[in-house]
Amino acid sequence: MANITISGASTGSFNMTDEIRDIGNSKYLKVAMSDKSYYARLSTEKPADNNMFVIVENNKYYVQQNPILFEPIYYEHDYSNFEQRFTVWLPKGRYLVEFNTTNTTTDTFTIPSGIDATIVYSYKKGVGATLSITSEGWRIFNKGREAGRNRNWFKLSRQGD
Repeated sequence: MANITISGASTGSFNMTDEIRDIGNSKYLKVAMSDKSYYARLSTEKPADNNMFVIVENNKYYVQQNPILFEPIYYEHDYSNFEQRFTVWLPKGRYLVEFNTTNTTTDTFTIPSGIDATIVYSYKKGVGATLSITSEGWRIFNKGREAGRNRNWFKLSRQGD
């Protein structure tokens, strides 16, 4: 990740990423350095530590300190047989997995660099609930749990670098 520090009237500092998928569906500022593109995430929310902004189509956007945006993934289902698949971009970083059937367990894993991942969440009577996260044959996370009485769910959230 590149870092730019701006000095002068609007002092601020922000990080950039060389992977555009890290910024999610956000607006972004593209900066070319040494024939390589870097991206800073833009938002209408003013960060506490940065006054840097740009005007795009008459709208003011602030440059965010952290370019990576990952919206938590939450999925809930009853105990009928099902299989749900998600294909997602996981930016580099630490992730927290909360998985609930009879009670909630928490686990963590770290991704050293961004990857396209497949999340498979399923329930089969007699087997229980299973949650797995893989990328190109690499198993990142895999856990099976017995069935509970109500609904089962999982939540995947990014915790930082």
